[in-house]
Amino acid sequence: MKSWILYRVNGQREELADWNQVNWSKVYKVIKSLRKRIFRARKLGQWKQLRRLQKLMMKSYANLLHPQKEKVLEFCKELGKTIKSCGSWSQANLITKLNPKLRGFANYYRGVVSSDTFSYITYRIWKYLWRWAKRRHPMKSITWVKNRYFPRHKNREWTFMCWDKDSRGNEKEFILFDVSTTPIRRHIKVKGSNSPDDPNLTEYWNKRTTKQGKQFWAKGSKYEQIAKEQNYRCPMCNQFLFNGEEIETHHLVPVKEGGSNNRDNLTHLHKACHKQVHGKQVIKA
Repeated sequence: MKSWILYRVNGQREELADWNQVNWSKVYKVIKSLRKRIFRARKLGQWKQLRRLQKLMMKSYANLLHPQKEKVLEFCKELGKTIKSCGSWSQANLITKLNPKLRGFANYYRGVVSSDTFSYITYRIWKYLWRWAKRRHPMKSITWVKNRYFPRHKNREWTFMCWDKDSRGNEKEFILFDVSTTPIRRHIKVKGSNSPDDPNLTEYWNKRTTKQGKQFWAKGSKYEQIAKEQNYRCPMCNQFLFNGEEIETHHLVPVKEGGSNNRDNLTHLHKACHKQVHGKQVIKA
């Protein structure tokens, strides 16, 4: 790895040539001791000392969570095997196969320090796809392959995309999800001793769950737009969507009756409410 990786323990900063050089047993002892000092300062009411120790804790890179190196490499190898096994697939089918895997990985690790990891995965998957594209057209030039599979899209070069027909026969744009564009979302701690069982804090918990729920769908996606139009409430029970129950997307006009996947034909419901809707339809039939 590059020599710019930095390592801080108890305020001391060192440059490392390899992440494995970190003495993690020493790091664990220092962080554990620092946490004890923070707890003691809070208990004794030493607020200046508490703020100083908290700043020291925040400066320690050892206190930050990173995706495990072995998991990242295993995920990259899995992507490589998937792309290699799909040598005869169309570009649209390959994108449809890869996007759920990429989104799932990005959503799982977006709460920790993952920006460098996401950029690394983007580079690895580009290498796999470039090799996949060149093997399909060994007699074509590199420029032709680039323009065919990696055209310019929205002022961005090297976008793995294509136009193809969906299951309904309509022309649709297929774009590979770019993991490196995933924003990092930090976990927000609960204020003081606020309890979800306190009836006086209902508004606080509703705002908190709604704010966390806004990260449930990709920013700007049609599913996020649907939730905004519903004011983040279930139209059946009029409760907040993100109250701990599972959420499902319902087709107002069923697909078997010609209903589309467009935004105006979709709505978000709690799982129990969704079952009630389909139960009423069965009774009417």
